[in-house]
Amino acid sequence: MKKYFMFWEILFTLTFGALFVNNPFLAAQNTEKAKSFYEKGRKAYLCFTIKGYEESVRFYQKALNADSNYAPAYAGLAESYASWGYELERSGKAAGDCFDKALHCGRKAVFKDSSSDVAYRGLAMAYMNADAKKYGEEAYRALLTALSLDTTDAETFYLLWMHTQNDNPESPFIQKSIALNPDYFLSHYALAVAWSRKKNYDKAAEHYKQCVRINPDHELPYYGLGTTYSQMKKHSLSIPEYEKALKINPDHVECYLYLGLAYYYTEKDRDAVKYLEKYLIRNPNSSHKTTVENILRDIKK
Repeated sequence: MKKYFMFWEILFTLTFGALFVNNPFLAAQNTEKAKSFYEKGRKAYLCFTIKGYEESVRFYQKALNADSNYAPAYAGLAESYASWGYELERSGKAAGDCFDKALHCGRKAVFKDSSSDVAYRGLAMAYMNADAKKYGEEAYRALLTALSLDTTDAETFYLLWMHTQNDNPESPFIQKSIALNPDYFLSHYALAVAWSRKKNYDKAAEHYKQCVRINPDHELPYYGLGTTYSQMKKHSLSIPEYEKALKINPDHVECYLYLGLAYYYTEKDRDAVKYLEKYLIRNPNSSHKTTVENILRDIKK
């Protein structure tokens, strides 16, 4: 009889024990492990590059493997996919299913934890990047809910500004974002762009420099700073900034154009030809093609 019970005990363990171990719905959730992966994902996400978004998605998925109910990981996926899709479109590529995934994960985050400001913030970003016109009201409500849950989140204030007053660099929303987190890259970058549009190039340069301080490995602040100096007719200052941008991303096509022009205006013709010709090779159908060709002919006379 004893052997008989031992046989069935072993059989039960081998059959159902394996089921419990391998089934993600029945396995024990490891929230601490999920949190650890989530924090690594956030670090990658805050680089604000396509490579960073790809890496953050991998960490967030590992967090969900550890705890399938961990709402911040779904929120992180919403932000990463939304930002990834935006960057792809900005560089002239198709976003694929990034926005659909962002919306799905944002809604999932709120479903998993309706008391989480991070969940609503992720959902708001998904709405805004997927289709700001179509989901405008939903995005606004999600942001207000996030703010009601946490009034100290710089990222929520930044998104609220982007959604409502991004043409006003003196808006209390963006100023609050900066005050709450002076090291939030996107707030400084967006302010630099906004001040540049207002032709206040000194303030634009100030915020681009803050971006470089926060993330010295991102190409866009260098490109923006170079363009700002060019607009101020300080072409000799713009050259090293454009060169830094190209060193980080040799595929930044417009950078070849403006670096070539900066060399042209500083009478460094050999370098001007080098970069302007590279620009035409990389962008043969450019709307600036005629102007660039005229400059090259003028140099080579």
